[in-house]
Amino acid sequence: MARAQSVSSHARTTLARFSSVSLALAGSFLLQASALAQVDPSGIEFVTIGAPGNPAYAGPDNNNAVTGRGSVGYEYRIGKTEVTTAQWMEFFNLFDGQIPWAHAPRRWGATATGNPNQPYQLLNQTTAGLRPAGGITWRTAAMFCNWLCNDKRTDIAAVMNGAYDVSTFGVVDGNHFTDQWEHNPGARYWIPTLDEWIKASYYDPNYGGTGVGGWWWNSINGTNVPLVYGPPGQGQANAGFSLPGGGEYAIPLMSYPAVTSPWGLLDTAGATTEYLETVHVVDGIPTRQFMGSHWTDAYRQGDRIYGIGDAFPSDPSIYAGFRIAAAVPSSGPATLAMILAARLCARRNRIKEYRHAVDKTGDVRFRHGGHHGRGVSTVPGSGHSAGDPSLN
Repeated sequence: MARAQSVSSHARTTLARFSSVSLALAGSFLLQASALAQVDPSGIEFVTIGAPGNPAYAGPDNNNAVTGRGSVGYEYRIGKTEVTTAQWMEFFNLFDGQIPWAHAPRRWGATATGNPNQPYQLLNQTTAGLRPAGGITWRTAAMFCNWLCNDKRTDIAAVMNGAYDVSTFGVVDGNHFTDQWEHNPGARYWIPTLDEWIKASYYDPNYGGTGVGGWWWNSINGTNVPLVYGPPGQGQANAGFSLPGGGEYAIPLMSYPAVTSPWGLLDTAGATTEYLETVHVVDGIPTRQFMGSHWTDAYRQGDRIYGIGDAFPSDPSIYAGFRIAAAVPSSGPATLAMILAARLCARRNRIKEYRHAVDKTGDVRFRHGGHHGRGVSTVPGSGHSAGDPSLN
């Protein structure tokens, strides 16, 4: 009898311990789920990219540009759309005229007011705030990320570091930039890497059935059927066509809601081509890469995965914008440590040299890799030798 009571007491104790552990695990799970679902304080709508450790892309690859890329060993978030006019205007109205390399976007939905307290306001159009911010420099995009990392503070220090240390921004020998190549470990927001961007656009976690991942390559819409470019209601992306009066630039983001990446991203094709953090070195000259077709761009023929271009970080173009990558809110130091370890491992294995066509004239910084090989798109006044006037 005594033994039975002892066993019973032991069972109750074990059950109590099991229940406590279960409750603790359940609580932890709920906290993590809550963190993933929370409204981001940046005001940006994010999509979480899972399937950590997914296989890298293995081809086709006409440009030998992305084979072996796209494997990401951690979960991360990425903006559902490119950065909008309203989001950029909030940032730019604070720092216009106070930070280097910053100027009004060449294509966006705002206009100058003449009021130094609010230099820009939205155009008097319902969807003006949803136009992409196009025609910015990579460096200003990096400062935007710093600003988000610092909770949108209004002091100049808020844009000088966070994801990227602005004190590293410079140029030597006319065309070798000194900017740090990768965002600071622990940054909450940054410009997506090539691996992060192509995974979010082309990797499908259910490619071969539920939970069986694989890569699309011929389009960003979760199939290998090339996109049809055209206005909303006629096409699938804002690229490859022009409208009277430059009407293609007035088409807001999210105008093609049925065209999404396998993860649910919008507008990875069309509107602006998107800056990446990843550095591309050609003949010893570093540039920043970009991906995705843009307004009026008929060259990419469906946004194939190997259509990569590059640009100098201080050169703006009417075609360039970006979307934000962000850390997944963690439930504790252990989760953060695992994410950082995976990122550091990815950095060690990252390839920094690609075989791309090299422009020999010195007048082109904005290059495209297209489906027939490698194309070149000239941006007037953006020669390698000129650089940014503020750097000379």
